[in-house]
Amino acid sequence: MSGNIEISVFYETPSIEGVDKTIILWVSRHDPLPVQIKTLEQKLGHIKVIKVSGVIPTAQYVVDLVKKYNAKIVVPVLPMSFIAHLAEAGKRNGFIVLFAKMEAIAQVPPEEARKLVEEAPDKRTMTTYADSTAKVHEFRGFEKVKEVKIVTEPW
Repeated sequence: MSGNIEISVFYETPSIEGVDKTIILWVSRHDPLPVQIKTLEQKLGHIKVIKVSGVIPTAQYVVDLVKKYNAKIVVPVLPMSFIAHLAEAGKRNGFIVLFAKMEAIAQVPPEEARKLVEEAPDKRTMTTYADSTAKVHEFRGFEKVKEVKIVTEPW
C-alpha cells in the first residue's frame, strides 16, 4: 500500500545536548522553502522535519506516521478531505495541522515565472500548467487548521 512513498529527514536543527526537537511531518511532493524552515524554527525552536512524499493512500496513513515518529506538527499538501480527517485526528491525538499560506503573485510564461522565483527563491515557488503558463506563489505564513467543513447538497 505504501510502496512508492518516500520518507526521509529533510532538515534538522543542529543538535544541542539535552534540547528536544519538535518533530514535523511535511507531507508534500514539494520541499519546504527556506523561509518556511526558518519560520518553523522561530516559532518552535529546535526542529526535525520529516518529509513524506508520494501517493498517500489515506489520511489514516498520515496519522499512523504521526504516531510512529511522535510528530507534534503536520504540514500537509493533500486533498481537503484528508486535511479534514487530520484536523479531527489532531484534536484526539495531540498534534497540530498547519496550512502553509501561499499567495499567487503572478501567472505568466514559465521563463518569466523562473525570473520571479529567482528574485526571492527562499520564499517563492512556481507551478507549470498544460496551457504553457506558470503560476508563482509566495509564502505568507502558517495557519493552524482548526476545522475543515465540506458542505454538500444533492445535485
